[in-house]
Amino acid sequence: MKSRGFTLIELLVVIAIIAILAAILFPVFSQAREKARQSQCTSNQRNAAMGTMQYVQDYDEQFMELYRIHDGGRTDEVWPSHYYANQQDPYGEYWGWWTWPEYNKNHPQFGTPDGPTPNFAYLVCSTYARNNQIWACPSGNTAVYASATRNNNAGFAYNNWIADNGVYLGPAARLPNIRRPAEHILFWDTGKSCRYVEIQGWHGFSWNPYCGKWTGFDPVWTSPHPWPDWVPQHMEGRNYIFCDGHVKWARDSQMYVALYPEKWNWRCQ
Repeated sequence: MKSRGFTLIELLVVIAIIAILAAILFPVFSQAREKARQSQCTSNQRNAAMGTMQYVQDYDEQFMELYRIHDGGRTDEVWPSHYYANQQDPYGEYWGWWTWPEYNKNHPQFGTPDGPTPNFAYLVCSTYARNNQIWACPSGNTAVYASATRNNNAGFAYNNWIADNGVYLGPAARLPNIRRPAEHILFWDTGKSCRYVEIQGWHGFSWNPYCGKWTGFDPVWTSPHPWPDWVPQHMEGRNYIFCDGHVKWARDSQMYVALYPEKWNWRCQ
């Protein structure tokens, strides 16, 4: 008896069916993987939120400051690259930016009256969270500048309307001043994996009137998308931490500071 094989037409039909199934299933698998990463990002942000809330309760309900030098009653805001000009880390760059506690505390003036206040991520990690990995987003793209390392990976930005009240050299905001903390952004996902902890929030803000809304603006240059590489990574959206400690996903179009200043600046609530 002769065995009958598949004809060319039958083989092509089977191949076509497999291709169709693959085209249907691959996006599903990709979405499922991204959903898992988003869940991990949410978990990290919740830990960051809990550490922040503990810090706030311990410091008279005041949030973390930006980079500061406290010297004889004087408070100056500086970038670490200015203050640490002669102190370089193992990467050949400046101390002070890192989430990894070992970097900041090895500075010779750390903890002295004229030493700088460590960055916000360090303040939360060193005492409360005890894990610098909470600042990382598993979906973050490699930063164009200062890409992440094994020990330093920051994917969340701090709203500077909280960090310095939107005032140059100003103190950090206090929780009682925020009338609707559940609607006020504290941190958000930058979509990057960066060595540096970052602050932002003022980009694209409408200054005149102070809490007005813009009808014409470039979304690539306004928070939460203040730079072209700050892209939403989670299903066309981002995770946000709010001042009451809860975490929520939202699209950029729901959060633009130029359109919704009340979500960024507590004075606009």
